[in-house]
Amino acid sequence: MTYQIKQLKFGGILDQAIALTKNHFGLLFSIMAIVFIPFSLISSFVMLSVLPAAPQMGASPEQFMAFNQAALKLWPLTVGSGLLTIFIVLPLTNAAVVDAVAKVYLGKPASAADSIKVGLSRLLPLFWTTILMFLAIMGGFILFIIPGILCLVWFGLSTHVVVLEGVSGGAALGRSKKLMSGNINTVFVLGILMLVIGAGVGMVAGLVPQVHAQIILRIIMQAAMTILSTAAMVVFYFSCRCGHENFDLEHLAQSMGDNAADESAEADQR
Repeated sequence: MTYQIKQLKFGGILDQAIALTKNHFGLLFSIMAIVFIPFSLISSFVMLSVLPAAPQMGASPEQFMAFNQAALKLWPLTVGSGLLTIFIVLPLTNAAVVDAVAKVYLGKPASAADSIKVGLSRLLPLFWTTILMFLAIMGGFILFIIPGILCLVWFGLSTHVVVLEGVSGGAALGRSKKLMSGNINTVFVLGILMLVIGAGVGMVAGLVPQVHAQIILRIIMQAAMTILSTAAMVVFYFSCRCGHENFDLEHLAQSMGDNAADESAEADQR
């Protein structure tokens, strides 16, 4: 299926993201099912078995204190799980989905295994780039908050630059900032929409009374939400490139060249 590869406004980006998610949900969800969902289920059920029930809204201060004390006693488990999530599971999942979405968006063949391999090959560059991004954002928040928000927005495409362009570290942050120029309003609206949808996902999952079923539903819905949000940001990334670098014309020329080469090969075979 051919998608609109050009500079798009918010509505166009969302339309393309929904189409990508719907048309390739099996491929994209299989990545989540291999990487994100198993780890999330195991870590959640392990935490559930060793920690007391998390206090709900309206719980007493004593209940919150008891839960926090229990979590503190098990800090190697909680901290270890958090570090694995932040530095391995989420970056690998995100990189794999970014690679797969980008390939199908550009009309290239994609598979879950190949995209996961790409994610694995980008883990160290992603780790280094994420550390620099975190330091820049934290430094910005220390400097009266607003610079931190700007850094958060400027560097929002750093992962895409690392995965799709093979650039990492400070160069990836600079590249992201350049692509974001003139597109900040669009990414703000996208971010707000994804936050609202994410909050809705959490509320729906919270309606399930049985805690194990609630965890399973929440993780599956998070996986679907991650696919949609990643697809939106990939389309946004290419939209930015079309606006700054005429990527749409380059892609069209490349596609025409590939088609001409295919036709020539077929003619030779005849």
